[in-house]
Amino acid sequence: MTDYSVFCEMFYAAHYLPLAMYDASGFVCASGYYETGDPYPFVLPKLLDLGSPSVYVSSDTGYYGLVKCTDGSCCFVLGPAYSTPVTDEFILSFMNKNAIAPNRYGEIASYLSGIPQYTYNQFLNLLLYLHYVLTGQRLSVAEAFTITNTGYQQLIGRQHTENAYQAREDQRQHGTYYFERQMLSLVQSGDVEKLNRFLMASLQAEPLKEGKLADTPLRQAKNLLIGTVAMVGKEAAIPGGMDVEQAYQLIDVYTQECEMLQSVEAVKNLQYNMLIDFTKRVAQQKLPAGISREIYSCMQFISMHINEPISVTDVVAHSGKSRAYLFQKFRRESGTNIGAFITRCRLREAKSLLRYTDKSLGEISSYLCFSSQSHFQNSFKKHFGVTPMEYRRNHVYSNERVDCLDYDAP
Repeated sequence: MTDYSVFCEMFYAAHYLPLAMYDASGFVCASGYYETGDPYPFVLPKLLDLGSPSVYVSSDTGYYGLVKCTDGSCCFVLGPAYSTPVTDEFILSFMNKNAIAPNRYGEIASYLSGIPQYTYNQFLNLLLYLHYVLTGQRLSVAEAFTITNTGYQQLIGRQHTENAYQAREDQRQHGTYYFERQMLSLVQSGDVEKLNRFLMASLQAEPLKEGKLADTPLRQAKNLLIGTVAMVGKEAAIPGGMDVEQAYQLIDVYTQECEMLQSVEAVKNLQYNMLIDFTKRVAQQKLPAGISREIYSCMQFISMHINEPISVTDVVAHSGKSRAYLFQKFRRESGTNIGAFITRCRLREAKSLLRYTDKSLGEISSYLCFSSQSHFQNSFKKHFGVTPMEYRRNHVYSNERVDCLDYDAP
């Protein structure tokens, strides 16, 4: 019988990617994690809903994956993995989700920074490798992750991801411009489902004319991808709300990975995954309706520091605006004042901690910087109409995740 604790240790030693095992009774073992105990209380329910193998991208753009054994009696979860360097925001978001005390920032930063970077495409292929090891079943990216296989390679490689190159030699415009505008619009909107439907539906259309960018099929495919990833990052992802530096870093990562590939098929797979990756990231960073980027930045600052004793003064300092200006603009756009929003974010994070962890009320109260446990309990009941313990009894292990930026939720 396989010793899965040894399997986890050897997997981590080979890939430096955290891995945990679960069976019907729950958490069994893990390797590569920063502490003992179940490392994935937030992520596991989401992955189980998606099947096996499956992938989930968290709000801090970390990748998580799940693979089940042949008989389904156990499963393995791996991650987080990031395709760009870990930032302060990523670290704080990870700490908030896992209720980690602020004084452990250095430890967690070292832990996350020590995980090698994986592009979305690399991560999917690693999941497929693990699936093959555990089940003996070989799957392609298309088969495993619900990408239509028929015509998929032709779709991505020949028709739909080229730049609107102008052929200077003969002054002819290529036939992909209007298609690309529509594709970029879908990436910018962060709508993965519509983008996928659009690409697949376009298979029925007349093939689009692409320019000649190289003398060999492999170099042609690589040049098209390099042009496309730059176009998608700069013309769609950044205007869609993605952080400028993150977008440029991701462009670099995909360009470098493209150059290492040795087949046209591999480049085509990377092209599709690149589009999906950028679109998912845009979806994670879209501005809420009616909220300016200036106020959203303040909301993000609050959400990243809810386990720190921040005050209205700290938010004003972060904005760089006058107190009167920010107070007025924040209330006009959000419908509440800054102090109330800070409390609301803390209370909604308390919901997640009550629902997904067994931390005591005292621990949660202290972690979220309430002045006392009684203050926390009174505020929670005033806001939600039930006590924290009543809420825990009614919602423990629910799959719903409450985001502290969801300020309009009841």
